[in-house]
Amino acid sequence: SQKAIANLGMDEVKFTAPVFHGDTIYGSSKVLEKRESKTREGQGIVTIKTTGTNQNGDVVCTFRRQILIPFEGHAVEDKIEHY
Repeated sequence: SQKAIANLGMDEVKFTAPVFHGDTIYGSSKVLEKRESKTREGQGIVTIKTTGTNQNGDVVCTFRRQILIPFEGHAVEDKIEHY
């Protein structure tokens, strides 16, 4: 995420196929869960599952990660005036 404040952790990391020099790797992510942070006002924790595939569509890796993100209107760029 471009607006991620911090990566909080990764788990369930699996490498399911080899990757070779010259391969093109594509990533896609799905939001599994989101919740408000208990300790950081205006921020939330999102759990995402990411799948990496090669140019042939073969899944080469999967993992879950948790990221800390600002609520809409709370990101630094939301506070900057644009002229």
